[in-house]
Order: sequence, then C-alpha cells, then structure tokens
Amino acid sequence: MPKSKNDILLVVAVTLLLITGIIMVFSASALMAHERYGSLLYYSRKQILWGFICILAIFIFSRINLKILTTKGIPLALVLLHITFLIGLFFWGDMVNGARRWYNLGIGSFQPSELVKIALIIYFADIFSRKGDLLHDWKKGLLPHLTLLLLVLVPILLEPDLGTVVMITLIISTMVLLSNVRMKHILAGIFLALPILLIKVRSSSFQLDRVTSWLANISNPLGSGYQIKQSLIGLGSGGLIGSGIGTSKQKFYFLPESHTDFVFAIVGEEIGFIGTTVVLLLFLLILWRGISIAKRANNAFLQYCAVGLTMSLVLYALINAAVVTMLIPTTGVPMPFLSYGGSSLLSVGIAVGILINISRNAQQSFFENGYNRVHSKLPDSQRAIIMTRES
Repeated sequence: MPKSKNDILLVVAVTLLLITGIIMVFSASALMAHERYGSLLYYSRKQILWGFICILAIFIFSRINLKILTTKGIPLALVLLHITFLIGLFFWGDMVNGARRWYNLGIGSFQPSELVKIALIIYFADIFSRKGDLLHDWKKGLLPHLTLLLLVLVPILLEPDLGTVVMITLIISTMVLLSNVRMKHILAGIFLALPILLIKVRSSSFQLDRVTSWLANISNPLGSGYQIKQSLIGLGSGGLIGSGIGTSKQKFYFLPESHTDFVFAIVGEEIGFIGTTVVLLLFLLILWRGISIAKRANNAFLQYCAVGLTMSLVLYALINAAVVTMLIPTTGVPMPFLSYGGSSLLSVGIAVGILINISRNAQQSFFENGYNRVHSKLPDSQRAIIMTRES
C-alpha cells in the first residue's frame, strides 16, 4: 500500500510565506531594533526562533492521532483552559498600548487569544459533527454552546481586542453556515450581534476613533489618518516590481507598526505589486488546498476542522490586506506568517499541522478503501493466499 504523503502544494505555500515573513520582518525592523536594542537582528532572531517553533508545531500536529481531539471532554477542556488564560490576563497580563493581551514569559510574550481560536474550532467541529439534527432546536442544540463562545469573547472584548472578537466570530460563523443550524437562527444571531457591535464601538473612544479616522483620513492625513496614509504611500511607491528588499523608506519611522500589523505595506514597497499579488495568491492556494482537504476528510468532525482552520489562516490574511489598503478600519489583526509575533506563528503552525494530518489520513483511507474493494472481489482461494502472505 503506498505510503501517505503530505499535501505538497500546501507545504510549498506555507514554506514560501514563512521565508518571506522572516525576510520582511528583518527588513522592516532592523533600524528600530538597532536604535532600541543595539542589534539589527533583535526582532528577526526572535522571528526565526518562532519560525522553527512553527515548523516543529507543523511536524508534531501533522503526526498526532486526531482521535485524541474527539475524546469525550477534551474539546471542552481545551476551551475552558483558554478561558482561564484569558481571565488571568486581567491579573497578570502586561499592559501594552492600553491593552492587556499578553503574558510576559521573559524570553517572549504569549497571547492566549491567538490559540483560543484553534480550541474553539475543535470544540465546534466536535459539536456540529455529533449533534446533527439536534442543532435545529435553538435552546437545546445551539444556545448552550453560544453561551460558552460568549465566555471566550467577552474577556477578549474587555482587553480590549475587538478585531480578534470579529475574526473568531467570522470563523465560527463559517462553520455554522455549513452545519445543520437553521437559517432563521443564523439570521437572528446576526441581527442580535450587529447592535451589540455598534454599541461597543460607540462606547469605546479608542475603537470609535479607529472608525472615524478611517472615514476621515483623507481630510486629516497628519492626524488620525496618518498611519493608513503612510501605508498607502508605501504601497504606491513600490510600483510594479518594488524598490528592492531592504530599501523601504516607510520603515524609517514614517509607518508605525511596520513590522507587525502593517508589514504587508513594506512588502508592497520593497517587492511591489507583483510581490503582494504573489503573497495573496499563496493564501488563495492555501484556501484551495484547505477546501480540497475538507472535501476528502474521513468524517464530519475532520471536515469541520479543516474548514475552520483554513478560514483562520485565509480570513486573517484578507482582513489584514484590507486594512493596509484602506478598505476597512484598522483592526490590529496580524498577517499570518508575515507579521512579527510568536503566538501568531505558533497558532498557524498548529493549524497547518492539523490540516496536513487530515490530508494524510484521507489519502491513506482512500488507498485502504480501494484495497478493500479489490480484495473483496477476489475468489476465496486468492484471498486466503494473500491473507497468509500478509500475516
């Protein structure tokens, strides 16, 4: 029987994005790293370390037994553990730019909200695959699990981190659309969530300023619209092929957060429209492979997992690109693989590893099913000879 193989196109896309991310983080952060810490490599060294951790996570999660994830109580335990981490931020988390989103571990920072989305994807994949038609009942089928989702989203909202709340909601909503939840219940949830979102934005001066600055940035390029204007200048000055790697002018303190949330603008400035297009095409390649893996998955749980994990990669990339190009207000959402940050790389490593694992299992199952079909059609005498040789 042929040995199951990795999804080569998915591996190629992830590898190219990881390499691009390390190069662009070095280019965007070298000046800042030298002035703050006396070393050009301060940020890029950490990014390389987390890149290896990302690869290690891919290797581990591509080979674990996925039946562990469906063991009774495990999905719920994962979510409850992350809720504990999220609540702990208000007591032991670091305050950075007015938000408590990180634990300082000495050698780096850990952001629980980056990993909680993986736990939620596993949890809802388990629920949707097990409950089936019971999801038609709003009170008994879906409401208890939405309550648990709120227990995750509320602490993240209070950090505050509205961008992550919106992203998690979009990912889980994609999975809900593919489940047996009635459409009227989905629409009711949307109509309930929109007013809550508007009230939250209006009640927070920080988040309201992000929306108003997005609407008024053309008339106030030196004030509230400064960051997005500098992002557009970077993208525009790159032209078709870019100014060359390492030659960005925006990273000289013109563009804030140039190595984190706005690294995509540096990509556009240094390797041009062609470079940004290739990056987005690589994420579309991940989307294609993720959907293909979901279609070939062995069971409903793995199908839901594949869809949720694929969306967790692709939606983050598309939303980040939309922010950098001024299509939507600033959200603080990183670009997977490219933005500086260890928690993000660990999260995408786990997601990619599980996707590869699902793909390997689906391929092995395909060969096993084909073998069994052929085996069942053989005469009894030949089957007996084959079974003797196999034993």
